[in-house]
Amino acid sequence: MNIDLIISENVATMKIDGILNSENAHILQEKLSEVLSSKATMLELDLLDCRNISSTGIGKILLFYKDFISTGGEIEVVRSSNSVYELFSMLKLNQLFTVNLG
Repeated sequence: MNIDLIISENVATMKIDGILNSENAHILQEKLSEVLSSKATMLELDLLDCRNISSTGIGKILLFYKDFISTGGEIEVVRSSNSVYELFSMLKLNQLFTVNLG
């Protein structure tokens, strides 16, 4: 898995490539912490090349979401793979933030 993070003024763009699982979720946690400590108020997640996200990865995203919105932040999945889109829809995460299909 590879995560690219670009923070430009108040927008953070994070692109996740590969499979996000319990073995590499700590990398996601580190990147999300960078976003929290920045001045970003919007996180744009690009999950088009993310083939799957484990429950650990979902948990990291939800904990971040709780902290981020409490500071006025917003999250949007700008692109997602079919499998991630279906997973987010099944878990009703699309009711917390916008999830766009690739």
